Amino acid sequence: MHRRPRLLLPIATIVAAAGLAAATAAPVSAAPFVAKLHAPNHTPKADAKNWKITVTVRSRSGRPLRATAVYKFLYNGRVVSTQYPNPGHSKGGTRPYAFRGRYRDTILWPARAVGYPLTFRVVVSVRGQGSQNLDWRVRVRR
Repeated sequence: MHRRPRLLLPIATIVAAAGLAAATAAPVSAAPFVAKLHAPNHTPKADAKNWKITVTVRSRSGRPLRATAVYKFLYNGRVVSTQYPNPGHSKGGTRPYAFRGRYRDTILWPARAVGYPLTFRVVVSVRGQGSQNLDWRVRVRR
């Protein structure tokens, strides 16, 4: 008597597991607030005070929210520096910057960053609603 291979059960199990994994994935657009980063370009000039950014945080309905911000600088996906915004002052702050709705800041890129592919990240946190990473790829030029 010829026996059939029992491949049907493992394939059905794999298909069911894949369907379960797809069903449990959270949608990407489920963030409770909208945060945006606006920067002038992706090629800031080293040692120049002309790279001005704007960060906005609003509810889904458009209401300005209270939030905090921290800067992280990444190289090859790894954080190489963490800085605290302090708009209007020449030196950075010592803790996350608290704001409501929007703030503007000027980023001074050092000469030692010239030529490296970096990611400028603003981590925006809203109490009770989580945080979002606002990433902007840059390559500093002379």
